[in-house]
Amino acid sequence: MNESVIKKKSLERIKNIHKLSRLYNRKLKNNHKKRLLELMKEHIEEIEELSKKNNKHYLTETGDLIILCFGVLLENNISIDKTLLQCFKRYEAKLPKLIKGE
Repeated sequence: MNESVIKKKSLERIKNIHKLSRLYNRKLKNNHKKRLLELMKEHIEEIEELSKKNNKHYLTETGDLIILCFGVLLENNISIDKTLLQCFKRYEAKLPKLIKGE
């Protein structure tokens, strides 16, 4: 059985948001991949500013950033679940090594 990170209903919602984003950017004649990356940068800057001000809204903006990251994966036809599982393994292997000073 394949391990899953994102529940089916949530994945459908993420895909629908991505579809709407593509339609909107097509309407504006924007390159969707490029626009997603621009929005990610803008959200990181906003998260940093809000965090410095101790404004808890930075947590909601962090959620928005996650949605944009999922959009980049979908735009490139990459599985969100497979990517997250791969990254979990990478962090689980790397962090203990860093802690040990390797």
